Amino acid sequence: MANRAPQRQGNPAGRSTTQKSEAPSISVTSRALRILDTFDSTQREQSLSGIARRANLPLATAHRLVNELTMWGGLEKKSGRYRIGQKLWRIGLLASAQRDVAEVASPYMQDVLFVTHNVVNLFILDQQEVLLVERISGTNTGAPFRRVGERMDLHSSAAGKLMLAYGSPHLLDDLPAELPRHTSHTIGRKSELIQHIARIRSQGFATTQRESGENNFAIAVPVFSPATGHIIAGLGIVTQDAMAPIGNVVPVLKIAARGISRTLEVGD
Repeated sequence: MANRAPQRQGNPAGRSTTQKSEAPSISVTSRALRILDTFDSTQREQSLSGIARRANLPLATAHRLVNELTMWGGLEKKSGRYRIGQKLWRIGLLASAQRDVAEVASPYMQDVLFVTHNVVNLFILDQQEVLLVERISGTNTGAPFRRVGERMDLHSSAAGKLMLAYGSPHLLDDLPAELPRHTSHTIGRKSELIQHIARIRSQGFATTQRESGENNFAIAVPVFSPATGHIIAGLGIVTQDAMAPIGNVVPVLKIAARGISRTLEVGD
């Protein structure tokens, strides 16, 4: 008994010291948020040890919370490294800028219609597709291809390609090597799409030519959040039978996209 007593006293003391080092007053939620806060534009992917170090958490604690966040979908693991997951990306779409973008964009879309005489669309990201949230058309613009509320694949739509170019890296990473073809013109290989996305980043706009439909052509530009700089929408026009003059349309779309961003910033 004499030998056991020090052991009973020593072990609890050791546990108490560990608990104090982990600051028991800090909640589990706070620790999880601290882990998420380690990710930024310079730390898009991290090892577990890197996360623990930047979050100032014991490795065991970081391991447990990172696993829970990964199971929930807030983080994703690939090749032993972690990055922000799709669920957090989708939750970000509920921010005020995302909710209000269609309303804010409407008058600017009217301007684009007036200048180009083409159907004008506004898409946002919806999981691994783009969702048409606003459409403006006139009596002389021809029949629109899509209705508000319809979705399109990322790789076969101009707005979707913008999301791949400027959105979360996982969107492009998670696409399969072989992509579904809607027409003979649809990009069907991921390797080819990656090269296409690189050109979009350099030129600042995206196009599709009979990729989502045999007679469908589109041009789109990104709309960026004034608060975060992240893409929040794709603004574009669609035509039938032939591509609209890119040199004429893209400047009009970019002016409208900047106007939408500025208005969102004022609204915030």
